[in-house]
Amino acid sequence: MSASSDVLIIGAGLAGLSAAYNLSKAGKTVQVVEARDRIGGRAWTDYSFGFPVELGCMAIHGYNQGNPVLGYAKTLGLETKLLPASPGTLFTKDGPLDADLTRRLHTNIFLAMSHMNKVTSEPLSDSSSAADILLSSSSPLYTGLSETEKEKATALARAAEIGWGISLEEASAHWSGWASGVAFAGSDGIVVGGYGKLVAALRAAAEETGKASFVLNAHVSKVDKTNDGRIQIHTSNGQVYNGRAALSTIPLGTLKKLTDDFFDPPLPARKSSVISRTAVGILEKFGLLYDSLWWDPAAGPFTILLENGTLLAIPISSSPPCLHVLVSHGLTGLSADTIHNILSQAIAPEKMVPKPIKAVASRWKDDELSLGATSSPVRVGEGRSPLDFAELARPVWGGLLGFAGEATELDHRGSVPGAILSGEREARRIQALLDWQYVV
Repeated sequence: MSASSDVLIIGAGLAGLSAAYNLSKAGKTVQVVEARDRIGGRAWTDYSFGFPVELGCMAIHGYNQGNPVLGYAKTLGLETKLLPASPGTLFTKDGPLDADLTRRLHTNIFLAMSHMNKVTSEPLSDSSSAADILLSSSSPLYTGLSETEKEKATALARAAEIGWGISLEEASAHWSGWASGVAFAGSDGIVVGGYGKLVAALRAAAEETGKASFVLNAHVSKVDKTNDGRIQIHTSNGQVYNGRAALSTIPLGTLKKLTDDFFDPPLPARKSSVISRTAVGILEKFGLLYDSLWWDPAAGPFTILLENGTLLAIPISSSPPCLHVLVSHGLTGLSADTIHNILSQAIAPEKMVPKPIKAVASRWKDDELSLGATSSPVRVGEGRSPLDFAELARPVWGGLLGFAGEATELDHRGSVPGAILSGEREARRIQALLDWQYVV
């Protein structure tokens, strides 16, 4: 039996780290229990190439639009960098598209998205999907295009599935633009050295307070509330941690697979129902390292329009040459060699392209501690709405058990800001709750 803490936190991803950082700074004792052998969760930077390759979250979206990552980075003494804006180049599997068609496709996709945002502000059936609007025969997506060009327009529209993690057919049309006015977007930047630097700095800052402790390789098997109103976390090796309050940052995909008796008392029926019906998106990432540069670095990033999905390849180093590849849900399961072959045929169809000398890859879909990349936009279906994300955030057991993570942020679902802000939110709430308990 471990010593008691003010707050127990399940998970050392960015949500758990943000909560631990803020609670320890406020003087609360914190015990973080992490199942992996590393911290960071889905913020996972691979350094095996000698430079950072992000296999989880990667960019600071909305760099100049208030993304809270910048505030944390500045406070923690980390360097960040604004990335140059680049439209990139469009390809099919057989080579690049010409400039005129590229321009027309980009114009049409902008008009089609604007049309969908306008239409979806009006009452729509819960059964209307983004595909029903974007891919309809009357959609602005296809204006002025030949039948062959329309196929390419459809493929470009499906590039949205990279970020969504689900198909256009699964995504609700009515809620498609729900957070577009408040989500961090516009300019992009990075944490120099990778998100692994932010992860490590948050842990170090929490530990430096003398209030926060971390334990790794600790698989939580049960969370319960005792008769005297305290919280216990049990791990599979028989360890028990005691706290006055607890915070779960278990990712939504894993939360879906927990047994009914994992939480005791059980979660309310409303919360269990929302967990069941909220979708988790699929997105995988590869790093492909080469011994010679075979692409034009000025042409990147490269968007490859395929029948079953879209590949996005971003040059992240030219010496040594490395491509960072985002693989949408329809293409997951492909090997690094297959992805390389698709890229080389599309980007350099007339060249003898060297094979990668090394590859790294994520496997979020099959990882039992994530079972998916991030929560997805609202799916088609009666009763589903963004309020489901608010329900995921609601604490239980009189506020003693809270929930954080990107899936619990109504306006910033599926993002690093969502994870960080959810940790902040719960840290403030739990701190106030514990301070109130001292008073009464």
